Amino acid sequence: MCKLLDWLGSGEVVAEGRWSSNDPKVLVHHVPLGPNVVRVWVDVVRKPEMFVWRPTSDMSYLQDAVGSTVAWPSDKVVMITSQCSGIGP
Repeated sequence: MCKLLDWLGSGEVVAEGRWSSNDPKVLVHHVPLGPNVVRVWVDVVRKPEMFVWRPTSDMSYLQDAVGSTVAWPSDKVVMITSQCSGIGP
């Protein structure tokens, strides 16, 4: 899991999702990812009116990106590690 921060610099968490790739050659909506960019699956949007970092003809706002992948600056993606503990007898 990861959190997407406002790419304009406020530091606000605007969405949550799943890291997919940081390979610069990977395509996101037919465009190579490029350097210092991460492809993420958008699962939860906290700020629906936020513009995506790299808009397409089908996707301008984060609300349009739910269930899809987006390119996001790598310095604006925070990885979340969760620790699970089993319940024993």
